[in-house]
Amino acid sequence: MIFSNCDHLKLYIGDRIIEADTDRTTIPGLAHPPFQVELRRLPWTGLRIEGYVNGNKVIEKQYSSKGIDQEFVLLPDDTMLIADGTDTTRVVFRVTDEYGSLHRYSTAAIVFDLQGPADIIGDNPSSLMGSCSAIWLRAKNEAGTVRLKAIHPTLGTTEIEIRVKPVEAEAV
Repeated sequence: MIFSNCDHLKLYIGDRIIEADTDRTTIPGLAHPPFQVELRRLPWTGLRIEGYVNGNKVIEKQYSSKGIDQEFVLLPDDTMLIADGTDTTRVVFRVTDEYGSLHRYSTAAIVFDLQGPADIIGDNPSSLMGSCSAIWLRAKNEAGTVRLKAIHPTLGTTEIEIRVKPVEAEAV
């Protein structure tokens, strides 16, 4: 079963192409019913899915068959904070396959090293759940550059920078 807001899918498995339309008979009340697809996939064959709406391709996703953690990524919601002691941003960390898709079974403990005028809100170390998790960074009352290093036990270290700018004086 594949859930999507597309109305047609093309699945590429090795040299086979499977086309599917939404299953409006089994679950008729949904605006975007799921696709029912029988996949007999060789374990070493990747999967590519193209999604179509009104005949136009709107998305393409690839999924690895390797089952190997390939990349460790840090994604901050913001790269600038205000030095007011309360401004915060979420930093998502995740493990993906070679196509950027979540590698769902990674559960490693991630250790953080924070330098600069901010505090970590969350556990350190923090565990991945389903290959993804998040912490928050809260700016202190001083301006500067925050460097957050995240260390994955097998994929190594990745780092981001967040600028903390001074609070602007109020206009009178």
